[in-house]
Amino acid sequence: MLEMMANDVLSVMRGTFLNGDWISLLIAFGAVLVSALAMRRGTQIGSMTLLALTLFAVGGYLRGVFAGPTPEGGSVTGGRLVGQLEASWGVFMGLTAATLLAYFIAFMLLILVLFGARSIFGRG
Repeated sequence: MLEMMANDVLSVMRGTFLNGDWISLLIAFGAVLVSALAMRRGTQIGSMTLLALTLFAVGGYLRGVFAGPTPEGGSVTGGRLVGQLEASWGVFMGLTAATLLAYFIAFMLLILVLFGARSIFGRG
């Protein structure tokens, strides 16, 4: 069971942070960096991880909204916003609990690393 969870976390980390898609990588690292910088104490790790995951989801949604041209000549309309929201919601609802937990653990570990580095180098 523990090995399965570790494999899920590694799979999520590879898929999110090592997939070669620079925009997704920028969104993910931006969300982790904002959360690590906003964290004041180590006890806030749970709420900061949820913040990072929320920022990651909103960033992915906005990327989908602004990614491609629209049939109206490039303008963003309510139909495109709703269509992307439905698509994003469908992807979210398709995630299993194990995958959600793996995302939480992966983002949590990266936030802890950045928070630890900030704590070490911030003492001066």
